[in-house]
Amino acid sequence: MDFHSNSIETFLAVVRSKTISGAAEELHVAQTTVSQRIKVLEREFGIQLIERGKGIKQIILTPLGEEFYKLAEEWSRLEQEAHLLKTQGPRLSLNLGAVDSINTFMLPRVFRNLTNHQPLIKLQIHTLHSYHLYSEIEKRHIDIAYSLRERVHPNVKVEKCFTSPMVVIRPSDRSGYSSEKLHPKELNPDYEFFMPWGLEYQSWHDYWWDPLSISRIKLDSTHLLLYLLKDSMQWAIVPKYIANEAIKSGNYKIYELTHSPPDYTVYKLTHMKQTLLKQKALESWDSLFQKYF
Repeated sequence: MDFHSNSIETFLAVVRSKTISGAAEELHVAQTTVSQRIKVLEREFGIQLIERGKGIKQIILTPLGEEFYKLAEEWSRLEQEAHLLKTQGPRLSLNLGAVDSINTFMLPRVFRNLTNHQPLIKLQIHTLHSYHLYSEIEKRHIDIAYSLRERVHPNVKVEKCFTSPMVVIRPSDRSGYSSEKLHPKELNPDYEFFMPWGLEYQSWHDYWWDPLSISRIKLDSTHLLLYLLKDSMQWAIVPKYIANEAIKSGNYKIYELTHSPPDYTVYKLTHMKQTLLKQKALESWDSLFQKYF
C-alpha cells in the first residue's frame, strides 16, 4: 500500500506541475526519486505513462497515461476517504482557505455558528493569497476556498458567490455614511492606504492615479489597515461590507465615488470531484454560508 501510495501521489504531482523538478519540489524529494517512482509505476502496470524524447521540456502524458490519470485521481480520493474513516471515524472535516479580507470580515459569523452545528465539523482555516488558493484546491490541501480572482484551473470548480460595491472610508469624529459623493481626483494619493483588491480594481486605480507613485502605503491586511487609518486626511477604498463592519467598532465616515471601481467579487473554489464525506461537509458549510450571504 505504501509503495502504491507514494508512486501514485508522485504521478499526480508530476501531472499537476508538468515537470519532474516541480513534482520533486512539491513532494520534498530528489528529482531522481520522482523519476524512479514513475518508472517503477510503469513497470508495475506494464504501460508507458509519459512521453520521453529530446526537446520535451514539460511532461506530456501518453494516451494510456491520460486514462491512468483518471484512475489515479479516483484512487487518491478513495484513499483519502479511507484514511479519514480510519483516523476520525464518520466525523466531518473541512480545510478552508481564503484571502485575508474574507477571513477577517466575512466568514467569522459562519465560523461562530459552525461550532453549534450537528453533526460536528472539524474545521481548519488558512489565510492565503488568491493565486495560491487554486493550486491548494488542486492538490486537495484545501477543500473549499474563497478567492478574489477567477481563473481556469484543472479540476477546480469556480463559482461567483458574493459581490460588494467599493466605497471610500476615512477617519471621522463620528461614524456613518456621507450624503456626498467624492470624485476620485478629490482624493490625495499621498494619504491613501492602498489594498490590492484584484486585477480589475488595479486597472481602475491605475486610470485615476499614477501607478508609479511611491508615496502610497500598500497593505495586504485589513486588520492592519483599520489599525493605521487614524488621521482625518488618510483614506482607503474597501468593499462596502468591510466599511459597514468598521463603523461598528470605530469612528469612520463612508463615502461613495462618482466613478466607482468594479465591484468586489468573491469566487468559491472547490475540487470538481469530492469524496462522500467531503461532499457532506461542504453541503453543511454551504447551508450555513447561505444564511448570511
